[in-house]
Amino acid sequence: MHFATPTDENIDLIWTHIVKAMSSGSNYLVCPNASSFVTTKDGLECIVRSASGVLLANCYSEDDRMGGRRWTINLVK
Repeated sequence: MHFATPTDENIDLIWTHIVKAMSSGSNYLVCPNASSFVTTKDGLECIVRSASGVLLANCYSEDDRMGGRRWTINLVK
């Protein structure tokens, strides 16, 4: 799954995009308190977890060459 945001998008809005983009089968499991954003040399990443700490998805961003960021969500099965 993918979505695009401006480079300077607010982290709260990015979180909203991530939860919305995840399938309805797993987005109800998402726990913002167990999930985290990590700054890397390439940008920003998000580790999405359930309340019990189970890894649900890894999300990462990369330049889209048009002044924005393209986010990729990799669901963990």
